[in-house]
Amino acid sequence: MFAAQAGLLSLALVLASAARELDVSVATAGQLRALGGLAGGAAAIAVALLGSRLQLRRTLVTGHALLAAGAIASAAAPNVAMLAVGQAAVGAAAGLLISGALAASAAWTEPGRRARALAIVSLGQPMSWVAGMPLGGLLAELDWRYTLVGVPLSASLVGVLALARVPRRSRSSSAGRSLRSLPAWALPELISYAAWSGVLVFAGALLVESYSVTPAAAGALLGMAALGALPGNVLARPWLARQTRPLLVVLGVAAALLTVLFGTVRPGVGASTAIMATLVLVATTRTVAGSAFALQSAGERRLSAMGVRAATGQFGYLVGAAVGGAALAAGGYELLAISLAALFALGTVPHLIATLSMIRERCPKAGLVPASS
Repeated sequence: MFAAQAGLLSLALVLASAARELDVSVATAGQLRALGGLAGGAAAIAVALLGSRLQLRRTLVTGHALLAAGAIASAAAPNVAMLAVGQAAVGAAAGLLISGALAASAAWTEPGRRARALAIVSLGQPMSWVAGMPLGGLLAELDWRYTLVGVPLSASLVGVLALARVPRRSRSSSAGRSLRSLPAWALPELISYAAWSGVLVFAGALLVESYSVTPAAAGALLGMAALGALPGNVLARPWLARQTRPLLVVLGVAAALLTVLFGTVRPGVGASTAIMATLVLVATTRTVAGSAFALQSAGERRLSAMGVRAATGQFGYLVGAAVGGAALAAGGYELLAISLAALFALGTVPHLIATLSMIRERCPKAGLVPASS
């Protein structure tokens, strides 16, 4: 999970430098991130469709190999076309790695420890922000190409070494049929991830334009805010094995309120960073809860289900960027925040309806209990 996120973040740190050297606009270079998202979504859907014909270990090794190849190709690219090829490989690697890692957290652990394992695994992505962004920034001082290869390649090599230590007797396949239709949780996950992705895309720009901080300072502030994922991850672990659906409702509503607060109330850079850290805590915990609910619903079709889960993340990034960009152009950061908050709230509706339905079923209906004689 750390490696996948490191690959997705690397270009964002050096977008302007890469565009300048390759003689294209920043807007054109920015479309490479969209290409990576499409490639990642396509790879994740392929995992969902192939299902039990894939092996977890092989899926993860392939993902790491593809990430290493994509990082090297991106760093060596002589033009924007070759950089696009490299970034497509990085995006596809992310789809494989996220699908395989989430499925392995359940398949390679005992049933009683799966919630804790899933929570620990899910820390990989926010920790990539905390550690990967500063390291990538230091490498960018030497050359932007070092940023594209440094952290992603190192993470992929460490991942392969870690997989080599997994005992061969562990189950490496995902039993059960492949998924031929979208599960019910896919749409709310797509909507919620679109909301969170939109926040991540525009949070740095909000800090820069609201408080006139440098991009480097904004990156450092967001890295500090990413530490908010740690306490939320720990506090949510007891709830991940049970009561997951009500947790998704509560966290979705809280994320909506915090998003409005972050985009409309800006008393100072310190206060906004604190609000963002709280939003990170809530939103990343909601992401973990969403993965836990998907695994609980999947039964033995873990790898297929996590392919769908990874696809919602990749395509959600595209939806969030599009909705956020349109709202920002139409009404500034206030409308951006309200629009993304509405997506967070909309993602809770299916879970809220199901939760209320379960409550009604469990409560005896008035008037149906015969009076005592």
